Amino acid sequence: MKPGLISSRFTVHGSRANGVSALNICPCCGASGEGGFGEGCAACGARAVGPPLARPERVLPGYGHALAISAAGLLMALALAGSTAGALLQFDEFALDAKTLLRAAETAAWRLKWTALPAGFLLSAACLWLQARMRRDPGRFVGHAQARAGVALTFAVSLLLPSLIGVTVPERLRRRELARRSAENALLYETDLALARYRKRFGTYPAALTDLRRLEDPDGSIARLLGRVAPGEYKPETDLASLTPARGKSRGKRRVSAVRASAVDAPDAGLVLTNYALALPGRDLVLGTPDDLYIRDGRILDVAPTTAASAGAVIAASPTPALRRAN
Repeated sequence: MKPGLISSRFTVHGSRANGVSALNICPCCGASGEGGFGEGCAACGARAVGPPLARPERVLPGYGHALAISAAGLLMALALAGSTAGALLQFDEFALDAKTLLRAAETAAWRLKWTALPAGFLLSAACLWLQARMRRDPGRFVGHAQARAGVALTFAVSLLLPSLIGVTVPERLRRRELARRSAENALLYETDLALARYRKRFGTYPAALTDLRRLEDPDGSIARLLGRVAPGEYKPETDLASLTPARGKSRGKRRVSAVRASAVDAPDAGLVLTNYALALPGRDLVLGTPDDLYIRDGRILDVAPTTAASAGAVIAASPTPALRRAN
């Protein structure tokens, strides 16, 4: 066919003479006109070369829509079934009872939350659109029953996935909270271990957390720990009754302050810090709020420790600047 000529094969809805389309639309460039195109298209210059082809006596109905809808539903079902089988095989004990299958389905739905879940909603919308086209012209399509089954299967899987995910949300939130609390406890226990190392090395708790730098730190763990607990509030304590012998019947306690360490790394006058309390900021990173973390003498507490909780213990004052420089 020469350029600029309209073949009668390309005229649509044509039944008039000279290949003029009933819609008055040029099949080459899509331009529309008030009259016919027998003299050629004013936009592109193409003209008809013959009458349009006659419509076939029998037009076979299409099955593509029904096939696409059925494939979408089958794909969603196979994705959920395959993921469920994979989760079932990863369990410690293989069983096919209802409880185990439900657990496997919940695990599979959680794994598919970023893939099959959004894909399910998109496929459901596409299947509805294809089925609507089939309903508007039922004579042009076959497989209406299969299309309805595919739409139902796609919707069932698309609704089952968020249901299984929603069932697991409370338990997953609880486990996340346990994991967060375990991480916080690990930090507290790590601090207690460093303080215990200091006490074993020097015979007393440090007067300030910065004194932990006096410990050997070949792997840098002490430096990292100090960076994490720096915003905390550390209060060392001492029990005078355990340090000096009792004189007569006097059992009274007096407030003491931290003293400067001697050259042999032992406190002057036999003063030894035997207890400590540490408060660290919680998730809000602000000290003095309800989510703060507390540990006292290796025990993690839910509330802020008080001096009365430790009988006979008195809180030592913060070390002087001279003591900080000496350490």
